[in-house]
Amino acid sequence: MVEIRSGHSMDIVKLASEVDRLQRLATDLMLFADGHINISADAPILHNWMRTSRSAACLTGMVWDHPTLPGGGRSIITSDLCLLVEDLGVARTNSRWYRLGRPYGSTHSS
Repeated sequence: MVEIRSGHSMDIVKLASEVDRLQRLATDLMLFADGHINISADAPILHNWMRTSRSAACLTGMVWDHPTLPGGGRSIITSDLCLLVEDLGVARTNSRWYRLGRPYGSTHSS
């Protein structure tokens, strides 16, 4: 996740690294969908493994105009947060862009 805070300059190296990571993920998933497994013989081996869950950065709030959720003002928790730029009022999750309205506890109008 890349966060660009108000009053701070963007870390272009960190952003480029995240872009590269996501491009490699997308490529691997597309290859798999086409019937190819793009895995190196040097890939780590995971023994004694099991499925589990963990916390991940995300956003929660009331959403309007969501493309797959009906109605407005629905309370949601987004997918994993990849990019948050408060100054521009935007966030990118694993699944989509969001325009940011008022943050929680704000008395300012959007």
